[in-house]
Amino acid sequence: MITILEYSKEQKGITVYENVNWMQFQARPECLYWWEICAPTPDDADCLSGYFHFHPLAIEDCVSDIHYPKVDFYETYLYLVIHGVDVDRTRVEGFGPKELDVFLGPGYLVTFHKKQTRSVQEVLRRCKENSPIMEYGLDFVLYSILDIMVTNYLPVLEELEDEIDTTEEQLFQNPDPKVLRKILTIKRTLLKLKKTVFPQREVMNHLARNEYQFISPKTQFYFRDVYDMLYRMAEMTESFRDVTTALVETYLSTVSNRLNEVMKVLTILATIFMPLTVITGIYGMNFEYFPELKWKYGYFLTLGFMVLVAGGLFGFFRHRKWI
Repeated sequence: MITILEYSKEQKGITVYENVNWMQFQARPECLYWWEICAPTPDDADCLSGYFHFHPLAIEDCVSDIHYPKVDFYETYLYLVIHGVDVDRTRVEGFGPKELDVFLGPGYLVTFHKKQTRSVQEVLRRCKENSPIMEYGLDFVLYSILDIMVTNYLPVLEELEDEIDTTEEQLFQNPDPKVLRKILTIKRTLLKLKKTVFPQREVMNHLARNEYQFISPKTQFYFRDVYDMLYRMAEMTESFRDVTTALVETYLSTVSNRLNEVMKVLTILATIFMPLTVITGIYGMNFEYFPELKWKYGYFLTLGFMVLVAGGLFGFFRHRKWI
């Protein structure tokens, strides 16, 4: 579906065209246009070549799924690939990345995406309610979209932080294999999030530092703010990955300590019962002449001696603080 917002510089008003047939649309040179293309049909996608005459490589990247952010300069327009995220518990990583393709040229902005994108819908809603976003220029519209898109990363990071805290508590209470699987799942989520956030910083850096003719110097300051937010989020992602790595090491150390404790108890028990086994082995021999066999209280003396030996060993271990 194609929605077109037409901004008149003279009247300072916005006209919205819904479900546009691009082959019949006539643009006016004195107006600014935002083409919002969501869930496009093949006929809608044809406007990229038939109406705007974008480069075939850019159209190919736009129509297909690109799993990494990037920015390309094509002399008369900019082409960007940006990824937003939504919390999605149906996915293993806990979030669903959404690709947004953007063309920014003289007098037009084209946003192309196959799924509903919250940031685009929010800016579209504000423009329809006569917010002065388009009055500041199409580069400012692009900034508004990217600003909301980057802000939407925060709930994902906050939820991951809560999961890390909960998993850390579980780790010290009961370090079982389920906790380890949870840690590794979080670690994998952070890795995928890192692959989304880190390259996006470079895209924002290009928009904030390079002097593209379609981005005014005033708007560059706003893109720097988005870059700073992405930089902080990248640092948070990296710190969370360090924490999960430490949790894995803590889990292995805890399991190893528990195993050592079990082995120590078993070793102490084996050490205590070893001399008792020797005593019973000696008196279990079948010799005909055995002096102690004639003792009236030999059985009780032997049991008492065995208890004395076991108690002595136990006291010795307690004295050395081994148990």
